[in-house]
Formats: sequence, C-alpha cells, structure tokens
Amino acid sequence: MTSLKPNLIKRIERLPKPNNVAAAMLPVFEAISNSIHSTQAKFSDDVSKLGFVNVEVSTDRKKTDIWITVEDNGEGLNAKNWEAFTTTDTDNKISIGGKGVGRLLWLDCFTDISVSSIFEENDSFYNRSFGFQLSNEDQIIGLDVKDAPSAKGTSFYVKFSTPKYNGYFENFPGRGNFVFQHLTSHFLPTFIGGKCPKVTVTVGDEVRDYPEAISDVVYKTDAEIEISNETYGTLYLTLMECDKVASADLKGHHFVHFIAHDRTVHSQSIDGKLGIKYFGDNNDRVFHAILKGDYLDKNVNQERTSFIFEDVVIDRIINEVCFDHIYDFLKEPLSLLKSEQQTKIKLITQSYPSVEFGSIDELQGKLPSGELHDDAIFGHLSRERFRRDQKQAEKIRAVLKRLKGGESNTEEFFAAISEASKAIEEAEQKSLAEYIVRRKVVLDFIEKLLEKVRDSEADSSYQREDVLHSFICPMRVKTLESGDKKVETAASHDLWIVDERLTFAQYFSSDVEFSKLSEKYSSEERPDLLIFDYVHGLRSSQDRSRILLIEFKRPGRKNYGNDENPQHQVERYVRQLKSGKLNDVKGRPIKLDDNTIFYCFIVADIVGKLDEWTYSWQQTADGRGRIYRPNNGFLGSIELMGWDSLLLDAKERNQAFFDKAGISGESYFSSLD
Repeated sequence: MTSLKPNLIKRIERLPKPNNVAAAMLPVFEAISNSIHSTQAKFSDDVSKLGFVNVEVSTDRKKTDIWITVEDNGEGLNAKNWEAFTTTDTDNKISIGGKGVGRLLWLDCFTDISVSSIFEENDSFYNRSFGFQLSNEDQIIGLDVKDAPSAKGTSFYVKFSTPKYNGYFENFPGRGNFVFQHLTSHFLPTFIGGKCPKVTVTVGDEVRDYPEAISDVVYKTDAEIEISNETYGTLYLTLMECDKVASADLKGHHFVHFIAHDRTVHSQSIDGKLGIKYFGDNNDRVFHAILKGDYLDKNVNQERTSFIFEDVVIDRIINEVCFDHIYDFLKEPLSLLKSEQQTKIKLITQSYPSVEFGSIDELQGKLPSGELHDDAIFGHLSRERFRRDQKQAEKIRAVLKRLKGGESNTEEFFAAISEASKAIEEAEQKSLAEYIVRRKVVLDFIEKLLEKVRDSEADSSYQREDVLHSFICPMRVKTLESGDKKVETAASHDLWIVDERLTFAQYFSSDVEFSKLSEKYSSEERPDLLIFDYVHGLRSSQDRSRILLIEFKRPGRKNYGNDENPQHQVERYVRQLKSGKLNDVKGRPIKLDDNTIFYCFIVADIVGKLDEWTYSWQQTADGRGRIYRPNNGFLGSIELMGWDSLLLDAKERNQAFFDKAGISGESYFSSLD
C-alpha cells in the first residue's frame, strides 16, 4: 500500500510568521507553558509548593547572542511524553487545550535546539538528551539515553539559540523589560490562578519570581465573575487594577485579554470605550481584564495565536458580556469622565440645539462612555436624532397604510398625526434655535475680526479672503481638470448682516470679469482685493425686476483716489448691467429692462473722502447711515453704512431671537481678548 509522505518543512513554512514582539516570543512561551503543565501533572494541588520552572534569557540591544533556556521539575520525557514529543499533532494534552504544535513553533523560530530530560521508569532514573532540527527526516539528532543514578528527581531542560530571520529575529525583544512585560501579560491568567509553580525568570542581571512578582504590577483584583450568556455560554471574567507598566509595551492602556486553554490568544484595547488614559491618585493605573470560557477554548486556532470567529465577535463579547462589570469596577474614574462628557454635551447642544432631543442624561446614554471628541459626540447625537425622525415617519406611514386598508379608525390616525406634529414642531424649534445661535456666532466673529483689522493695518492675516470672504461675499474658486480657475457661487452666505433681503439672494455677477478674479486667486496679489473695492451683484432666485448690489471697502480706510468714488462705481456698473453686454456667473447674457429696481449697498467706514463725497446724501431712518436716491438713470437707491453701524443694526434686528434663546451674553470669542 502507498501512504502520503509528510513534508514537515513545507508545513512549518506555512505557519504564521510574527510581526510583533509578543508573536516572536510565542515559541518560548510554548516551552514555558509545557513546563508549567508538566509540573501541574506531577504535583497536582501541591504544584505551587513543590513545582518550579526556571527561565533564563540572554538578549541585548544589538541581538548579538540570543539564547533562552527553560528548565522544570516536571515529569520529564518518560515513555508517554516521549511518544507525544515525537508525534506531530498529538492529542496527549488535548484535555487542557494542547494542539501538539508547540514544538513546530520551536523549529520555525530557532536554528539550534538542544534537549536534556531526566525521567523515571521502573523506579530508576534515566537521562534522555538530543538535538532538535528542522528537516523532513531525522529531526531528532544525537539521541542518547543513559542511566542517571545520581539524579534526585525528574526534570526537563531545553536551550534555544540563533533565532531565524523569518520574522522571529527581527521582532525578538532586545531589552529585558520587554521580555518581562510580555511574559507577564501572556501568563497573567496562569499566575493569578492559584495553581502555578514558582516561575523564576532571569534576564541579564535582573531576576523575577512569579507569581509573586505579579503583586508589583497588579494592585487590585476582584474575584472571578461567572457570566452566563445565551450566545457565548458561561464565561469567566477577572478584573484588575494594574500599574501602568503592565501596558508599557502594548499598543494602548486598558485591555481585555481573551484566554483559551490558559494561553493569552488576543489582547483587545478598550481605550476608546473607556476614554481615559490613566487613573488613580497618582494617575499611574491601568485596567486589565481576563476572560476565559469553553466558547473561547473551542474557537481558537491550532497554533493558539488567534480565534476562528470574526473579529467583530471580540467587540460584541466586550460590549454585551463584559462592559457592565468593567464600568462598575471603574466607577470612580469613569464618574469623573462622565462629568467631563456632560460638559461637552452641554456646549455642543448650546451651539447645535437640533441634537438636543432629550435630557443631558438621556443624550449621554447614547454615547460611548469614554467619548470626548466634539465631532464624534455630535455625530452620535445626529445619528440618534435621524433614527428618531425615521421611526416617527415610519409610524405615520404604518397608520396611513392601515387607514387606507380600512384596518384603522380615524381616532388612531389623528392621534398619530398629533404625535407627529408635536415631534415636528419640537424639531423645527431646535433647528431654528441652532440657526439663531449661528447668527450670534457670525456677528461676534465679524466684530472681533474688525477689531483686529483696525488694530494692525499692517497685518493682513485677519483680512485674508478665506476668513472674511466666507461671511460677506458668496464666491469661491474651483480648480478645473485643465488646471484653470473658475469663480463659482458659494453654497451659502451671511449677507443678512447687511440686509434681511439678502438672506436668500444668489450671487450672479461682479463688476470685474471672472477670468480676472480667477487670475488674482492664482497670483500673489493680496487676496483681500477680491472682497473690497468691487461691486457684487445678487438677486433673489431668477427675479430680474429686483437686483441687489453690494460693495465693500476695507474697514478703517480713509484714503481714496479721485476715481474711486463708490457712488460713481455703482452707477457705472448699473449702466453696464442695463446695457445687456455683460454675462452672469453661468455665462449667460444679463438682460434687464427699465423697470428693474436696484438696491445698492456700500459698506465702509464713513471717514475721509467717503465722508466728503456723501455729505449731501440723506440720512437713513436710524440716523446711522446715508442714502442716495437718484432722480434719473435707474430706479432704486444707494445706501451707505459704516461697519460698526452694520453690526449694531444686525444685532438689534436679531436681539429678540438672542434673548429668547438665552444667548445674549458675552461674545463667543471673548476668550481671544
């Protein structure tokens, strides 16, 4: 008969290769784990008193001479264990999760491996020693079995050296503290379990004895919690408060360690869920938890390096099974975080009332406990608001469907409509409040901006187009595929500051060609020239009977050339518009008739020549500005308003809304003073 020929080399080549320190140390951890299991099998309940495992690691920053030894006083390689050692994929330790692949990881990691073991048979001691190498045949080399009459007990000793350049050497730690850190993390469940031999680890000049050394890292441990879950069965959770050194070499601060068969298979950071970095009186504590159970034991891969279920299951288990217990354990530090989060929510809902769909406690209940980022909080609340609106709409549609089919009475229908109307009214009020808050912010900002412009005329940073333009001049420049620039209408503007009639006006023209505007955007000329000294044309929708023209002069400007009279500039542009020779922003000819009314605004400080030019104009109704109504030439008016008057008038027009919304207090930008 013919049988399949195993190819051990190819099999080991296909094993997952390490990409971090923890994975690179896994073969060593497997050897330590084997030694722990061997002592547990020999001494049973007395293992913590009688068993020992000695580990010595030689490494340095340059990794010039890396070697590791692991020695224990367990059963040794007796007949049963020798049979298991020389059989791949053995089921010798299947009852405790053994997969029989630990030795394969040794061969994958190290070039040189030597083993020596004292075992007992027929009341006599023997020594079995050999080398262990990777090959398809004769992996056991130099096997020697001889009497050991002077031996005082059974033991096992293995030495590893020369890590291979397949990810193991590159990721093996060059610092002793990394060795201790990962070993502590990996064997944490074993060390705190109460059935562990004394494990002495020596790295260079430093020696640590486990599990005693755990007390230097773990300050507080709750009793193991048994949790029954319909999906995941019975799980066991241990919660610990640790020194921050416990997370020193991990990517994060707080972790839940998922354990399978006493091995740490996956450590999941929960920093994002908790939202705290460190806690404790000295701000030096971190949280670690250990989770184990049959579900995890049955769903680990052969190498015990990962679980066979989807990654999302990790998060589900933490959220559904662990987090309530974690929250109770960390109640004190998280309560401080909760207060900070509430403050954030209050500030956000003040600026964006539309997401304030409930009390602060209710809103906080919709957020991850540790979330403190403003944009993320707003995103969570917005999504919740959207879901509520969708549920309300679905409820109305369901009632309508039943009513149409004769399955519902009119009372039920009107009750649903009444409920929906109330919800819609509340939503509208929130949206209106948000709009009012935005107006207050805009006015406060413009006021602060004007102060800065006047304080330092030499500093143009406060006058830059990208700051002021977004509020008062609805233009933007788009780069085309060809690389050319095109001036386009902005999506929104705040020209209501000038006049409420401009609130919904759309930009349609300028008294300078758009190609020239685009060139200026691309040039090194001062970009504020695009805001000031040009007439900007707007109109409500496609209404040709009413045109709104607005011109801005730089705040604080006193000196004007003889040809810069803004009245003449506006009148000149009106003539051009009426001539029909200009195109709008979409490239279409502008056609206006003699009945078109032009409402023209000039925003400038009324000083210097501007004061002289407009001295004979009429005063506006509020006495703050000046207005000119031509007798001939065009229908309409030209109104001149100072920047301060512009802001004061806008504030007065909106004051009642600010008072109603409770935001009439100090400027949102008072902290900039």
